[in-house]
Amino acid sequence: MASLKKVKVVLLASEWSSKHGGLSTFNRVLAIQLAQNPKVAVSVFLPECDQTERDAAKKNNITLVEAEPRPGIDKMLWLCHPPKDLEIDFVIGHGVVLGRQAQFITDNRSCKWVQFVHTDPEELGMFKDYPDAVSKGEEKHQTEVKLCEMADFVVAVGPKLAEAYRSYLRHCGKDRDVFELTPGIFSEFSNVLQSTQEGGKFRVLSFGRGDAEDFHLKGFDVAAKAVANLHNAHLIFVGAASKEQDEVAERLKKCDLPPSRLRVRAYKDKREGLKQLFSGVDLALMPSRTEGFGLAALEALSAGLPVLVSANSGFGEALGKVPFGSGCVISSDDAGVWAEEIGKVMKKPRVTRLEESKSILENYAKKYNWQEQTKDLVEKIMAIRKDSPRTSSSDGAKKRKGDSLSTGD
Repeated sequence: MASLKKVKVVLLASEWSSKHGGLSTFNRVLAIQLAQNPKVAVSVFLPECDQTERDAAKKNNITLVEAEPRPGIDKMLWLCHPPKDLEIDFVIGHGVVLGRQAQFITDNRSCKWVQFVHTDPEELGMFKDYPDAVSKGEEKHQTEVKLCEMADFVVAVGPKLAEAYRSYLRHCGKDRDVFELTPGIFSEFSNVLQSTQEGGKFRVLSFGRGDAEDFHLKGFDVAAKAVANLHNAHLIFVGAASKEQDEVAERLKKCDLPPSRLRVRAYKDKREGLKQLFSGVDLALMPSRTEGFGLAALEALSAGLPVLVSANSGFGEALGKVPFGSGCVISSDDAGVWAEEIGKVMKKPRVTRLEESKSILENYAKKYNWQEQTKDLVEKIMAIRKDSPRTSSSDGAKKRKGDSLSTGD
């Protein structure tokens, strides 16, 4: 009988695995953490999955539910129509791509809607290099904010986005209710073997697609120029799209990085491949000019790898709040500054670097704990459940607009 009383939480997802990057990783870990709570029954609603993925999810008490294919319609929009037998008390959406569907689901199922935000599109637009990037960023920003207005509860990933969205939601009175969830360490990387044996070369890891759109935004030019300035430092760039490694390599070489000190590899979609990668380098960089959070750098730290990250990132802000973490955070996009900081790490014996990284990792894990934060999140949404029945999203938006006008906003 106890299982009948569980709150039915459905997460919208593009995939179960991590073939398409950080959001999938975050969503999977969130689902696993929620499923550990005895008050919650978790399902993940996604366009497609295979039996191996179903079995993996089931081991974590999670049910994967495939959407009904709808020819001629984008796969992500299949998620607007969950199966009739899928019970939903709460639907969890993410950003625009995995949040827009929730407005239809809440209307049709009278369930509650929890909206996660992972990016600040308006700020991202300031650093993009394609035409109309700023106006497109503003447009997406407005959509993100509108979805947050319509949702019953808003969760921001990390301190940087929590501060931003509290500001964006003041006009509708929802700023005080923005819940901050800062990702904890990824335990799957805790068993990565980090050898204390000194290497002849110092290998620096940088993650990302490296395409023309994000090259400047992610600070890959900073990483390449910094490594180029250091004798015996080598850049290992991982994340290029398949068959695009040559284009990425050319962009990096234009930053005066000799080909002999550069390696470019395709995206690693296997977690075991990432473990092997983390054990084969000396330092991970995240020099993004702006970053909502920065999960890839957290994954590297979770493997015990030293990291240097941008201060203008959620992960950088979070690191700055733990003992000794501020030493990993750089408040500049000047390649010379990054080269200097990388040089300081290079001068330390490998065993010392690993011991310092382990200490920072332990301090981070104490402050940002997945289990404690998801427990708090469940308590928050359980309180929402006690509210009066949900109005339709369109009616709710109209009501909130009227409320904001009545207060003079």
